[in-house]
Amino acid sequence: MNEQTGVANIVEALGLASRGELVAIVGGGGKSSLMFALAEQLSGRGVVTTTTRIFAEQMSRAAEVCTLDDADWWARLDNVESSLLVVGRVEGERAMGVPPELPAEMLAHPRIDWVVVEADGSRMLPVKAPAAHEPVVPIGTTLLVPVVGIDALSKPIGEVAHRPERVCAITGLAEADTLTPAALARLLTSPEGGLKDARSAGRAAVLINKVESAAEYALAREIADRMLRDSPLERVAIGALLGDDAKGWVVCTR
Repeated sequence: MNEQTGVANIVEALGLASRGELVAIVGGGGKSSLMFALAEQLSGRGVVTTTTRIFAEQMSRAAEVCTLDDADWWARLDNVESSLLVVGRVEGERAMGVPPELPAEMLAHPRIDWVVVEADGSRMLPVKAPAAHEPVVPIGTTLLVPVVGIDALSKPIGEVAHRPERVCAITGLAEADTLTPAALARLLTSPEGGLKDARSAGRAAVLINKVESAAEYALAREIADRMLRDSPLERVAIGALLGDDAKGWVVCTR
């Protein structure tokens, strides 16, 4: 495993190009935070959206917002200066997703350089395994990013996981057990877990989030080493999307 420390931003850590990227974010442990971080750090003009749903209150984090119910929503793409959040209809506390073919259509717009999509839900838990209908990876995805919080190792599976029964089926553990680095690596690289639908994407990179202490970095590096050694995955980014990010990101590659 090769390791690069002190990478300045998450765009560089994930190996994103300056334009032409359609990024689908799946898993748990910080998907929305990653979506909005990329919206701030990617150069050019872009769209952030979801194929599932987000909390309506999160819309306030976007530079500009429109919904598919707005008659002029497509015309708004002509005037994007930095980023535009596009969602379906708003129902109470939820902003609903867009059809899975729409992100690629928006990326084809001549003024749009990139599109970032939250393509999964996890009920704000640090780890998940998808059900049969999940995730909703958009057509034309160039980078799939499974996200996990290092706090997935802190408590029994039944307390930290969305769809714990699926996590247990993949790892062979019980809901009362605590995930080990080996079990979490297996989950994140499973075609029924973190890399579900990865074949429909151009490439994949795992983000291990909420990593701040030396002990957490050691655990994250162990997980990254196992994933890179035992799967086709080529890149793992380690760090924290919120809090003190002075250390920057650690990037592990083959």
